[in-house]
Amino acid sequence: MNKSTLKDRLIEIQKNVIYEINEKIITTHSMVDVDESDTIDSEDLSHQTESMFIEQLFNVKLKKAENDLQLLHKINFDVKTKVEPGALVKTEMFHFIVAMATVPFDLDGIHIIGISSESPIYTEMKGLEKGESFNFTDKSYTILEIN
Repeated sequence: MNKSTLKDRLIEIQKNVIYEINEKIITTHSMVDVDESDTIDSEDLSHQTESMFIEQLFNVKLKKAENDLQLLHKINFDVKTKVEPGALVKTEMFHFIVAMATVPFDLDGIHIIGISSESPIYTEMKGLEKGESFNFTDKSYTILEIN
């Protein structure tokens, strides 16, 4: 698998996440605006406050997603011999890409799960090499290949 293509796919995924969060912010913001020429009751104000809170939460998520994209651009995706950021780790159950957390996706016929260097499973596999094993959530994994 071409890791440059894999990196491009991760960037595409993250840009889609950012786009979706922006869309949610726009939708939520439209709920914040109360037409002052209409009759306003306490329920309208309550919904406005709730929408403002939700919009703030989306803004926090957006900032994190943008930071994750910046970090993704900085990861070195060259060939690896141990588990570290930028490594594609093949086990008997999954292919993991150490870069950022993603929902599982397919690329070149391979089912891949993105994990971040902050994820609990990464802690268990960090620094391991081909042929070594680790345990996570009562399951044992053997590293078959690292790229």
